[in-house]
Amino acid sequence: MGTRFSRGFATVVLSAAFATSILSAQTEAKRSSEPAVVSVDLLRHPVSARVRPLLLKAVDKIESGDHEAAIEQLKDMLAKFPDSAPYVHDLLGVAYVKTDRCEAAVTSFEQAALLLPHDPTTQYYLGLALLCAGDYERATQEIQRAVKLDPQNLRMQARLNALLERKHSGN
Repeated sequence: MGTRFSRGFATVVLSAAFATSILSAQTEAKRSSEPAVVSVDLLRHPVSARVRPLLLKAVDKIESGDHEAAIEQLKDMLAKFPDSAPYVHDLLGVAYVKTDRCEAAVTSFEQAALLLPHDPTTQYYLGLALLCAGDYERATQEIQRAVKLDPQNLRMQARLNALLERKHSGN
């Protein structure tokens, strides 16, 4: 299916900032007196006060390079706090990509996408994990889905354009 994308590529594109942004968005929505636009998916899966610091701790571990410890902590969280699954699976996907386990990353992002089907970032990260795994056709489909959910996102659109160009050029 062509050459695999390198770990460096995946590490640059995938970051734990996604989880931090979700946590920040939920906190900001609670603090603001202005009406906020909140995804129905996020409303279905709120982050509890008990889970928030654990997620942030996992983000810190990923960002510091302690991926194995983050993976173990996140697996433990799935068992103890099953309601945190969408966010835990997203972070697991990031940690798996950073440890060159692209197939495991795909599985984690698929689980997160099932729980957060309207979240463009989760769809995009699933597409990137599929790229890392060498499944360009499916990666293109997932990134197209992400762009449809967030048509103003230039980064996602650029990645989609590159994939479509690659497909048309026959590489």
